[in-house]
Amino acid sequence: MLRVRVLIENFSLSHLAPEHGLSLHLDYEGHRYLLDAGTSGLLVQNADRMDLDLALVERAALSHGHDDHAGGLPAFFARNGHAPVLARPGARDEYRRDTADAAKRPAGVDPDLFQTWARRFDLADGPRLLAPGLHLVPDAVDHEQSLAAETERGLVVMNSCCHAGPDWIVADLLRRFPGRRVHALVGGFHLVGKHGMGSLGVPPEAVTALAHRLTEELGVERIYTGHCTGLPALALLQQAVPGRFFPLRTGDELIF
Repeated sequence: MLRVRVLIENFSLSHLAPEHGLSLHLDYEGHRYLLDAGTSGLLVQNADRMDLDLALVERAALSHGHDDHAGGLPAFFARNGHAPVLARPGARDEYRRDTADAAKRPAGVDPDLFQTWARRFDLADGPRLLAPGLHLVPDAVDHEQSLAAETERGLVVMNSCCHAGPDWIVADLLRRFPGRRVHALVGGFHLVGKHGMGSLGVPPEAVTALAHRLTEELGVERIYTGHCTGLPALALLQQAVPGRFFPLRTGDELIF
């Protein structure tokens, strides 16, 4: 069984604190893992309120080298003295933010993080296991990777921003796992515009086409999305294929 608890997301419908970023706590086959850590360390506060002991996390993964996914790692390390963080080598590179205030806000991970906490990072590349049945799979963006969990219903794919495109990522995983299907996709789709979560960064018809490709061509049954997807894109996805797209919120619990 896979249980996903959303520690950090841009929005919250509960007493938990949201922030721009994403962090997922996974309970998979009785073991605990972490995917990303949000921006500031709020994941620790939220984990406490959700009665989740971060010291029990056995291994962690960084989906890609952006600060809104790695900024909370020092706070995680303060609670957990042993779990390695698996990231691709490109996560150490510098990146610029594609927003209206890009000049003021670099997107990459603070380079001091990899120096100060060097012993906590595993920066190998290529497909590998976070745990038996829990696969880390690199994609076409050189610092990004997906987490794919084998479940009885099929693969559950978690990719925090899907910069390579969610449809490309799903199609690639179907090629890598012949005979398997993707039951669920969880993460952000990078469809937001340059002016915040209320803006759209691609033509509306492209969002509608993506909804049909993910569900009808690629067969994904349930899709949970938020963070860099943006509110207009989420509304378009839900309108295009009702009942298949669901928002991610801080505090959500998904069971597969």
